[in-house]
Amino acid sequence: MNLFYAPLTSISGNTITLKGQESKHASKALRLKTGDEIFITDGSGHLYRCEVESISKSDLTATVLEKKFEERKSPWINLMVGVLRKKDRLEFAIEKAVELGADKLILYKGDHSEKHNVREDRLLNTAISAMKQSLRVYLPEIEYSKSLNEGLKSIEDIGRLVVADETKNHGDDLKSKQDTYTLIVGPEGGFSENERRLLSEKQAIAYSLGEKRLRTETAAMIITERFKSGLT
Repeated sequence: MNLFYAPLTSISGNTITLKGQESKHASKALRLKTGDEIFITDGSGHLYRCEVESISKSDLTATVLEKKFEERKSPWINLMVGVLRKKDRLEFAIEKAVELGADKLILYKGDHSEKHNVREDRLLNTAISAMKQSLRVYLPEIEYSKSLNEGLKSIEDIGRLVVADETKNHGDDLKSKQDTYTLIVGPEGGFSENERRLLSEKQAIAYSLGEKRLRTETAAMIITERFKSGLT
């Protein structure tokens, strides 16, 4: 099944309009025609089974035949990742986090982050692509924060705060399951003393992902999978 994405602004009653790359992919790459069946998500938990009504150069219009709603799976995962200098590695981290079920992504500039240039439009497109590839119906919100502290303040419900740290492990403190986790992965340069002090004040639990030091994007992928699946 090929899944397409249409934001809520493109849905009116029983009519959904695909625009831009979504429309081109459907009509040019997949060669869908009027009357064909198509599946669309709004990224807010709904899956629409539709029939293609019309195709133009700029958009594709479909009529909803069936609408289903999928509840979010617990626990809720807020994933904070220190921004990376290389955009392909940052996009990889976003891609895998979405595929593995992260509910909200906060990219923050760490004290030891290297010079970077965050293209929020590219990261959003990466997240949309990953959502469709994994047949998920929830598109995580992606935010950028100028510091770790600012990122933490932007989270409405932090729940249990957990930081990936290869130097120590207090994983025994995580035996009781939580409805919400905020998982933090440092940038390439690691955490500064000020950031470690902040995490200590916030009573963050240090969680080791193994004996070896991992790249930021690898750590983000592993910690998301473990906590989302309950394998802490």
